[in-house]
Amino acid sequence: MNNQLKEIYETAFEKLSSKLMEYNEKVAYAQKATNPFLIKVPENYNDFSNKIMIFGQETNSWCGECGDKSAFSNKLEKSIQIYQQFYLDGGINRYKGPFWNEFKRIKNQVSKTKNAVIVWNNINKIGRIGKGNLQPINKIQFENFNVIRDEIRLLKPNIIIFLTGHDYDFFIENNLGKFSKKEIKDNLYELDFGDEFKNTKFYKTFHPNGLYFKKINKIVIPELIKNVQNACI
Repeated sequence: MNNQLKEIYETAFEKLSSKLMEYNEKVAYAQKATNPFLIKVPENYNDFSNKIMIFGQETNSWCGECGDKSAFSNKLEKSIQIYQQFYLDGGINRYKGPFWNEFKRIKNQVSKTKNAVIVWNNINKIGRIGKGNLQPINKIQFENFNVIRDEIRLLKPNIIIFLTGHDYDFFIENNLGKFSKKEIKDNLYELDFGDEFKNTKFYKTFHPNGLYFKKINKIVIPELIKNVQNACI
């Protein structure tokens, strides 16, 4: 499975590398693109009856270990290795804050009650130095590194969760296509992408920063967990 993921990334890198290098040469440091966010799954991934993918927005200055102070350095293998160390090997246990607090709450509670593997992903695969995203980098990404659909086709998650703000809906649409949504409870939605992903349940709520700001995380996240548990096989 991980070899197939790597093949997806290698194919996309053939188009992406020169575009990002060219872009980064022209802009100031704070506007430079970072290394793409590349995922890896546990070796026993297929042993789980429920495969759940949770999307955040983007990582800030991802893969500083790749060199050049996080700016794109064309190190595919290193980027995958950093994901493994940070997520699969437990690096996230040292991290707190709204996103990781709620991510770990979902992961731990669902895994306790269901036979489930949780994959961490980002809907924005190429961030910038610092926080947020930039339109020129987004354009390069959508045209040259649109790999999320391929990741989903390969990994076949039966449940996908978006912990993303409303202004990230355009990332979802550009990566996976147009969707409709219906509100299940206040601030919790079920998404429908039509026939291509008809075997996958999609849920979406605010990024946890937004939930904390509105002081509704203790309401929305338990409701999300309940819906995910009910959707599990």
